[in-house]
Amino acid sequence: MPKTDTIADQAVALTATRSGDKVTVAGPTSFNLPVDSGATRFNFTLTDSTGGLDVKFKSLDREDNCSTCPPASGDNSRQIGGVSMNNNQTPKKAAFTNNNNNNAKDGPLDVCFQWNFTCNDPDVTVEPYDPIITNGGETR
Repeated sequence: MPKTDTIADQAVALTATRSGDKVTVAGPTSFNLPVDSGATRFNFTLTDSTGGLDVKFKSLDREDNCSTCPPASGDNSRQIGGVSMNNNQTPKKAAFTNNNNNNAKDGPLDVCFQWNFTCNDPDVTVEPYDPIITNGGETR
């Protein structure tokens, strides 16, 4: 199957909930991109169910060839780029593109990412959301 030149879209719904002085952001725990499926744009929506803490996207850490979370801090990925965040709408939105262009002959490539969040109460900790993407890559 030849590589596609279009970018697929993957909608990912996240929900922030509060328990005491901790907020958990829940969503899918893993993703799988098939061989030769091309790049995928991951579009995240964040529903804040914390009762007014105004949970927002803060930053994205990412790392290639990482099969355990969390990834190293910062941008350590050639697979994930095009990061955007929009905290000025409801629900809040963020996105990135996973290139899925690693060499498929080398086998699948795990890519870790971690969305970091903030809220309007300094006494509340917002836990990160950190799943793994398995890139099938492309046939070369």
